[in-house]
Amino acid sequence: MIVRKIAVNTVDADFIREAWEVPNCRTILCTVREVWKDGKLLYPPKKRYFVSSLDASQVSPERFLELVQGHWQVESGLHLIKDRWWDEDKHALFRPGLGEMWAALTNLAVSLLRSWGEKGKPITKLAMQVAHKPLAFLQKLGY
Repeated sequence: MIVRKIAVNTVDADFIREAWEVPNCRTILCTVREVWKDGKLLYPPKKRYFVSSLDASQVSPERFLELVQGHWQVESGLHLIKDRWWDEDKHALFRPGLGEMWAALTNLAVSLLRSWGEKGKPITKLAMQVAHKPLAFLQKLGY
């Protein structure tokens, strides 16, 4: 079982905003992720800290947790896949406009894989199928 907790702190946010000159820092968040099995903690808890410009008196801790998870869903669902599968962070493209073109192509590839995959299932299996039989995938797209 995975347990997620969040702590919301506004007192230290004032200090960080003023002493470290972080504009609009209104709330500090600490998320904790624990993995339990049969009543035993499997791994040490993972803590992550976040800075937010949202007012803690207007946003519930549960909503803060949803926002944090939503942010990392994009990171894990798009950027991690692009870097792991296509080594996007390792490419050095020196011609003007080529970097933007490469990012657009990898975004398109991830979008196509997601559109052909089953909802809620990882796209890695489909990506492997496409890598081994690219013509079959192109035929599914109508080419």
